[in-house]
Amino acid sequence: MNTERETAYKVRHYLNLVADEVGRNTADRLFEARQNALAHQQVVGARMGLAGVGHVFADQILPHGRALVAIVGLVIGVIVVSIWNDIQKAGELVEIDSALLADDLPINAYLDKGFQAWLSERSSQD
Repeated sequence: MNTERETAYKVRHYLNLVADEVGRNTADRLFEARQNALAHQQVVGARMGLAGVGHVFADQILPHGRALVAIVGLVIGVIVVSIWNDIQKAGELVEIDSALLADDLPINAYLDKGFQAWLSERSSQD
């Protein structure tokens, strides 16, 4: 890298030395040729191509990569905890349903308010 920079400085220095020796007529012709080339140069429009997507990704998303990873991790964690809770609740409901179906009492007995009062009195006595 340093050799490239040194070479560029040397080339610039020699061009500056020779530029003073160029005649006025040659300088005018070089100026006209440069203006002509600039006039015919195609102007690149601001289009979004595949390379533009890469620049957007590199310039906008990568600098905020840690925050983005943290947010994605947090969302995944919340989803996993929610699913885990649903699975546990479903397991508890399966156990309750199994106990109700295996019991000798009819389901209507559990819905009777008097039965609920009798259960609460009996549990308080024990």
